[in-house]
Amino acid sequence: MSATRKPHTIGYRQIAGILVGEIQNGQWTTQNQFPTEMELVERFGVGRNTVREALRELQDLGYIRRRRGARSVLATASPDSAFVNAVHSAHELLDYAKVTRFTLLATETIRVDAALSRMLEVEAGGEWVRIGLLRNREGQTAPLCYSEVYVAPAYAGAIADFENEGELFAAIERRYHIVVRRIEQEIEAILVDANIASRLNVPIGSPALRVRTKFFSGDDELVEIGVVNFPASRYKVRLSLDRRSAPAGMTAG
Repeated sequence: MSATRKPHTIGYRQIAGILVGEIQNGQWTTQNQFPTEMELVERFGVGRNTVREALRELQDLGYIRRRRGARSVLATASPDSAFVNAVHSAHELLDYAKVTRFTLLATETIRVDAALSRMLEVEAGGEWVRIGLLRNREGQTAPLCYSEVYVAPAYAGAIADFENEGELFAAIERRYHIVVRRIEQEIEAILVDANIASRLNVPIGSPALRVRTKFFSGDDELVEIGVVNFPASRYKVRLSLDRRSAPAGMTAG
């Protein structure tokens, strides 16, 4: 099967997204052979490790079964709808944003009240610019998540570049010539209120994961806070962290 060679900058998540689209469109079925690693290397013009990560993503999503020494086999065209975010580094914390499309619901300047102060862990009384977003995966009708992104007013001009960048903090870096040096992320289980339930098409009081991410500049200035609400059945986080060295007083056994 011939195909146009893709740029070398394509990542494994983008490759996985392309293959998912082809599976859902019926190009690959349980009756025909799924491409081998080398066929995908040639097609996308990337290294074998990138292809393996893409195939691991498809396996995590439930689309394929991988077999050592043999080509992968398509398991189903309609797996569990949960998105799996496999995180190996800070760069991958927000990878779901790169493979989803968003709908901008509203942009407004708000003053932080007591309840919002507790949720964001910022001082009450300050002003932030808030963006409401819904994200969807290709081929999925139910929203993947509902997000509220809070931007420090001094950096609100980057909102105009948001759609082109895909990630707001990247737009802030580009426009204001700063670098986000530190990212803090907290994940908690919640029961959704009426506002979130209506956005996500789930019952009031149903379980969800709330992910709060804070972005700090090199001067330790808080420039952005993202609060993302994922219905419990639509999102999973998989962490893989390398232990580079043993703590003092410990030896390898």
